[in-house]
Amino acid sequence: MQLYPIERRPHTRFEQLALRGRTPGFCPACGHWTWFVGWVDDLRETGRCRACLATNRQRQLVQLLCDALSHRLSRTVRSLRDIPTSTRLAIYNTETIGPIHERLRDLPGYVCSEYFGPDCAPGAMVNGVRHEDLQVLSFADDSFDFVLSSDVFEHIPDPYRAFAEVRRVLKPGGKHVFTVAFHQERFEDDVRAVIENGEVKLLKERWVHGDPLRPEGVLVYTVPALEMLVKLDRIGLPSRMLLQYRPSRGILGNNAVAFISQKV
Repeated sequence: MQLYPIERRPHTRFEQLALRGRTPGFCPACGHWTWFVGWVDDLRETGRCRACLATNRQRQLVQLLCDALSHRLSRTVRSLRDIPTSTRLAIYNTETIGPIHERLRDLPGYVCSEYFGPDCAPGAMVNGVRHEDLQVLSFADDSFDFVLSSDVFEHIPDPYRAFAEVRRVLKPGGKHVFTVAFHQERFEDDVRAVIENGEVKLLKERWVHGDPLRPEGVLVYTVPALEMLVKLDRIGLPSRMLLQYRPSRGILGNNAVAFISQKV
């Protein structure tokens, strides 16, 4: 039984082997038997699939999505390749690049966006890419069956306003599948920066995460902890936190934590 806080454990024998080189397995993102390569000690952001370049963290999100889709479609969805192109499910992804986007982009109900700054109007097109601010989404109520976000909410000034917006645009029973930078050893959220009078105010040491679209990186405002689950329940998005360990799917490490919320 895994207790909370989730304390760091020694690497398993399989994880030790991974750190020495590559590991074989089935990628739930692209649906290929492949090699997972480039593992480093943290494990979460590495172990890229040689076929589609999905990382360990991305596979964690995809695995939860595939499990939810299997239940929703009453058929086994082992990977994103198994989603029928005829599906009428409406899926909103909060990114427009990467292996998850590449596998979903041709679905008829798929919508994706990026954030281009406070001067852009929600729903505006910027160089052919849709802009959305998760704190003020442009979509109508009850628009989507699934919302996907991969390490996004720690970079939002008011993450719970954004979670409330996700709930608004989800259909009843719709699900938000996401990963987020998460403090496994804390109970209260770690609020590191806020917006005051239109300016960023740092409350703690500045943290920046890398971003493929922004060479300067993106600021971390809040690193959630267990408190997030309580607040999501109050918002109307009761959530499950899952610590996954599926070596055959390239999902390793004691920080393989992903979340799935459902609108009630």
